[in-house]
Amino acid sequence: MEKTSTHHDEIGNVERGPGLQAELDTDKQIQGRAIQQQEHNRGYLETIRKDPRLLFWIGVMLWTLIVRGFENQSSGSVISIPDFKKRFGTLQDGQYFIDTEWQSALSGDKIGAKPVILASAVINIVSVGIEFSTTSIGMFFGGKMLNFIAIGAFLNICTAYVADISPLAIRASVIGFCNLSQCIGPFVSAIMSYYTSSWNSAWAWKSLICAQWGFAGVALIGQIFMPESPVYLVRKGKLSEARNTLQRLYSDPKDAEGHLERIKLTLEEAEVQMSASYAECFRGTNLRRTMIATLVFLAEPMSGLGFVSNYGALMYQYLGISDRQSFLIQIGAQILSISGATISFLICDMFGRRPMFLGGCIGLTLLLLCMGIAGSVNTSAATLAAVGFYTMYNFFYNAGVGSNVYTIAGEVPTSVLRTKTLAIALSISAAVNTMWSFVAPYIFNPGYGDLKAKIGFVFGAFMLIFAVLAFFFVPETRRRTYEELDELFMNRVPTREFRRYVTVAERRAAEAYSAREKMAVIEE
Repeated sequence: MEKTSTHHDEIGNVERGPGLQAELDTDKQIQGRAIQQQEHNRGYLETIRKDPRLLFWIGVMLWTLIVRGFENQSSGSVISIPDFKKRFGTLQDGQYFIDTEWQSALSGDKIGAKPVILASAVINIVSVGIEFSTTSIGMFFGGKMLNFIAIGAFLNICTAYVADISPLAIRASVIGFCNLSQCIGPFVSAIMSYYTSSWNSAWAWKSLICAQWGFAGVALIGQIFMPESPVYLVRKGKLSEARNTLQRLYSDPKDAEGHLERIKLTLEEAEVQMSASYAECFRGTNLRRTMIATLVFLAEPMSGLGFVSNYGALMYQYLGISDRQSFLIQIGAQILSISGATISFLICDMFGRRPMFLGGCIGLTLLLLCMGIAGSVNTSAATLAAVGFYTMYNFFYNAGVGSNVYTIAGEVPTSVLRTKTLAIALSISAAVNTMWSFVAPYIFNPGYGDLKAKIGFVFGAFMLIFAVLAFFFVPETRRRTYEELDELFMNRVPTREFRRYVTVAERRAAEAYSAREKMAVIEE
C-alpha cells in the first residue's frame, strides 16, 4: 500500500541517510500519535475555545445544510398554501387540492469537496430560479428535481467534511449539528408560511421559494473561501497544501503539524488502498461499516420523516385543522424539532451515540403507535390527541434518531472511504424516502387509503424493527479516534464490546504523548 509518510517532506537541502530518515519518521509518528492523546485529554469547553477558526469553517459547512432543511419544509408548505392550490390544483368538495399524483411526485471524490460543493451551490441557485418562475405544476416539479441533486450533494459532502475535521471531544456535537442545521430552515419556512399563506397573490408561495436564494447566496460566498479537506489532500499526496490548510484551521502551528501526521498515520493503517473504489465499501470489514451507516440512515425514511416534513401542514388540514391554524401548529412543531436537536447536540458527547440512537428508536415506536391508536378513534378528543402525537414526533425524532444518524454514519467509515460510504448510505436513504414520498399520499389521502393518523401504525412497526437492529448492530463510537475505530473493526470486535475494548492505538498514543512531554521538559 502507498505510504503517505514518505512523501516529499523537506528539511532544507540536507541529504538524509537511512539513520536520519528513520529517526525523522519516528519523531513524526510520535507527533502524530501524541496529538491523538492530546485530543483525548482535552475537555468539551477547552476544545471549543482552542480553535475558533476551525469552528468557523465548520459553521460555514453547517450553514450550507440550512438550505436543505428549508427546501424540504417549503416544498410541503407551498402545496398547502391556498393561492398555490387554487392556481395549480383541482376543486374537490368545494376546496382546492393538489392532485394526489402530483403530491406524490413533488416529494419524491474524485476532485475534492470544494469543487463539488461550489457546483452544487450554483445548481441550487438555478433550480430555485426555475421553481420561482414556474407556470405549471410540471415545471415546478422539474425545478425541484434539479434542486434535489444539489441538496443531496450538500448533505454528503458537508457531513463527510465536518466528520473529517471535527475535534474528538466535540465530534458528536459538531456532526450532530448537521441535523440541527436542517431544523433551522424548516423553522424559518414555517414562520414565513404562517404569514404569507393568507396573501391573495402569487407571492404567498413565491416568497418561500425566493427566500432560498438568501441562504444559498451566503453558502456560495462562504464555499468560495472554504479550505479543501485536509484528508483529501493527504490522500492525493499534496502534503504542502494539506499543511497550509491545517494551518488555516488550527491556531497552534504545532497542532497543525501534529494533525497532519495523525491523518497520515490513520490513512496508512486503514484496511484499503488510498485510491479505493466504491467496491471497497463492500469488502472485508468495510462491509460491516457500510451496513451500519446504511442502517442508521434508513431509520430516517422508515420512521416517517419524509412524510412528516413534506406533508405536515396538509396532514393537519386533513385532520380538520384550518389552513391558518395548521401553519401556526407547524411553527410549534419546528420549535420542538430545534429543541430536540439542541438537547442531542449538548448531551450526545457525554452519553454516547448508541444509547441515544437506540432510545430514539424506542421512543418513536411508542409515539407512532399512540398516534395510530388515537387516529383509530372517531372523536374530537382523539383527533386532538393524534395532532399532539404527530406534532411531538418532531421532538422525539431529533432528540434521539435525527442527530445521531449523522454522527454514527460519519464516524464508522474508514477515512479513505468516508465520502463514498456516506454517498451509499445517503443514496439508499434518499431512494427509500422518495419511495415513501410517492406512496404516502396514496396511504393517507382521502379517496385512497384514507389512513390519516392511522399511518402511525405503519411507521411505528418499522421503528420497532430498527430498535432491535440497533441493539445488535450499532456500536458505541464515543471518544474513539479514527485510527482506534479502524482497529476495532479490523479486529472484528463485537458490537457491545466497543466501549470497553482497549486498542493498541490507544496505548501507542498514551506512550507517544508521555514521550513528547518528557522531551519538552528536557528541552526546557
